[in-house]
Amino acid sequence: MSSKKFSSLHKLNVAVLVMAFCLAATDSVAQGLTCRTDSFGTTRCDNGQTFRTDSFGTTRDNQGNSWRTDSFGTTRGSDGSTYRTDSFGTTRDDRGNTWRTDSFGTTRGSDGTTCRIDSFRTTRCY
Repeated sequence: MSSKKFSSLHKLNVAVLVMAFCLAATDSVAQGLTCRTDSFGTTRCDNGQTFRTDSFGTTRDNQGNSWRTDSFGTTRGSDGSTYRTDSFGTTRDDRGNTWRTDSFGTTRGSDGTTCRIDSFRTTRCY
């Protein structure tokens, strides 16, 4: 997989995983969550959660969870969750939540939560 494609997939995966965390969290946590991805591909959030995606496309957090995206674009979590991104760029999970990332790097969730990834690889949700 080319590094550019991996980087794009990593950004999408991290944004969706952070959004999924936001949906599961309380409103006060979701509104103020900030995460930063370093040059090694590790994403650290200000709530203490970290995410790391390896070269095989498996993302793991520091709480024992993992997610793997297959060649069909379906991401499966170790907790049984599934995420599927369609050809329009909309990601849906198995609980009816949806996320869409636009060309500016803004991801919007069906619950109204919005996350942005800036040029410094920092994701902010509000």
